[in-house]
Amino acid sequence: MDFIFKPITMEYVKEIDSWNYEGFIEEVLMTPYFNSFEKSGTLIGPGGCDGFVAFIDNEAAGLFEFNIKGSTMEIGLALKPDLVGKGLGVKFVNQGIEFGIEHYNRKLNNIKLVVDSENKAAICVYEKVGFKRVEQTDNEIEMNMDLQKRYSL
Repeated sequence: MDFIFKPITMEYVKEIDSWNYEGFIEEVLMTPYFNSFEKSGTLIGPGGCDGFVAFIDNEAAGLFEFNIKGSTMEIGLALKPDLVGKGLGVKFVNQGIEFGIEHYNRKLNNIKLVVDSENKAAICVYEKVGFKRVEQTDNEIEMNMDLQKRYSL
C-alpha cells in the first residue's frame, strides 16, 4: 500500500483539525494554517512549514509537514487516528521522507523531528526508520536522521 502526497487544501485542514486522538496525544496543530489563510489566502503550517495530505484510496490518511533549513529537512507528521496501531507507521514515515526528498530536490544531510516523550509507539517507529535521539526535555525528544548513513546502507 502506497501513500499519495498532495498539497494541503482548506478542506483537509478542516478535516485534520477534527481528528481526535485518545490519551496523551495532543491535537494536531492546525491553527497556523487557518491564520495564514485568513491573512494571505495561503496555507502555511507551524513554523512556516509546507503541509501535504497523505492519501490511501483517495481518503486522507495522514499529514506530513516539511520545513527546509539549509541542508536539514524538519518534519512534522500525524497519521489519522483510526489508522494508528495498524502497522502503517514505518511505511508512512519512510514514504513521507522519500516524497519530501524528491519534492524539494535539494542536497539534504539531515532530517529532524520532535516527538512527545510519552509517545512510545511513535518513538519506536522513528527509531526503526533510522532516527536517533539527540536531546530530551521533560516532555519532548528531538530526533535526527543522518541521510548519508541512511543511503550508504
